[in-house]
Amino acid sequence: MTKIVFACKSNSCRSQMAEGWAKDWLKRQKELLEKAESFSSKDHADCSCSLAEETGSDSLLRRLESKEDIERRRSILDRVVVTSVALDSSSVFKCETGACCGDICETPSQRKEVKSKAVAAMKEDGVDISNSRPKTLQEILPILSKSTENETNAVDDVSAVYSSTLFVSKIEGGRGHGEKKVVDRLIVLCSCGNDIKRKLVRRSKSVEEWDIDAPTAASKGGEGDGAYRRVSLEIRNEVNILMDSLLGF
Repeated sequence: MTKIVFACKSNSCRSQMAEGWAKDWLKRQKELLEKAESFSSKDHADCSCSLAEETGSDSLLRRLESKEDIERRRSILDRVVVTSVALDSSSVFKCETGACCGDICETPSQRKEVKSKAVAAMKEDGVDISNSRPKTLQEILPILSKSTENETNAVDDVSAVYSSTLFVSKIEGGRGHGEKKVVDRLIVLCSCGNDIKRKLVRRSKSVEEWDIDAPTAASKGGEGDGAYRRVSLEIRNEVNILMDSLLGF
């Protein structure tokens, strides 16, 4: 399995956009393979032509030259897990007492929502993240640590596993999972300090930091709500490059 995790401080905007674009990339690639497979080998040239017209992207069609190649790509895609997470667990919840203790809260808490303007910006380009919810390391780590494909793929439904209101006990994220590096590619989309990133970084095999503007700050700085779509499209470009690399593009 290739486990890709996008992270920002509260998992309410940039990392959710990145997760949405990555899942959209996976969906489009699988649809492309299904279309390519529907053509016989003798019609490959016509297949490439018609698919190019539909997708408008030659990069999606490169090396689709045989049934073996299609199967190789499908195997890669089926073994990719994408999720996102908050670097600061306490920022995921609204506490009934109005105060949090350290990294996570010890009181009944209400899970925050993904920012509505981020949802709207993604919707403009046909990607729906309205059902997504901010997630903590404590929640996704046990799922990422599962060894079988079926168990690991459950991370796609992590938002549904945890109710919106819950009691969060004060535990160290990942207790019982040691220091095993369960994340293959960690992408950090905020300029958080090393302390807040440490727990997730030490469980990751590869770490990248993307220089992506915070759309809320840009919006308040005079750009207006258009900042959310600009940032969304910038993230899409970076995600496409990352995901294309999985297929050797």
